[in-house]
Amino acid sequence: MEDFWVQYGDEMLPVIGDFPRKGSYLPSFMLVDDQKRDAALESFAHTPKLIVTLLSVDEDEHAGILLLRETRRFLDSWPHLKLIVITVDSPSSLARARHEHGLPNIALLSTLRGRDFHKRYGVLITEFPLSGYTSPSIILADAANVVHYSERLANTRDFFDFDAIEALLQEGEQQAIEAEREAEESRQQQLAEREKGTERLLEKAKLIQDQLDKDGNPGR
Repeated sequence: MEDFWVQYGDEMLPVIGDFPRKGSYLPSFMLVDDQKRDAALESFAHTPKLIVTLLSVDEDEHAGILLLRETRRFLDSWPHLKLIVITVDSPSSLARARHEHGLPNIALLSTLRGRDFHKRYGVLITEFPLSGYTSPSIILADAANVVHYSERLANTRDFFDFDAIEALLQEGEQQAIEAEREAEESRQQQLAEREKGTERLLEKAKLIQDQLDKDGNPGR
């Protein structure tokens, strides 16, 4: 558990907990969505995901709705990623934010029923005036919940390093294309080998048949 501080205005506030790092697995969680339903990490299984923690959707400049808008704008180019936004806001506040700001296809989750989330994800602010809030962070994880990128903002007025995230996504996309190409080449090679094997069997069968015909017609 390393020391981390986030700047909020003129205040430097300590943030504690075990922040997930590249190569680690996402810790499990049980939160509540904007419809007051339980929402576990397992609810998003088999889906690549971008987990974002914010101070509050009621915040504007300080790691709030403005940061969420920028994140959504970035995800326009990566629609296969599931955006999961987590704050200390109540489910009712999240529902209001969804209605007021138009936030379709986003999982809005509250830590109301999952206070252990703050420490397990390394985003617990521990001093006034934001004691108990979730510090702004972003985590990119694949469908198996393996972390590929994680970042905590050092200042609540900052934005995430979307260039770094995009570079990783592009690299992963290229690797997937290359893997598919290699798989297709392997399939074609196997098909060609099967065809050659079939040709050899047919040739062998023809030789056997010719020999049988010859043996059955000695005068030929």
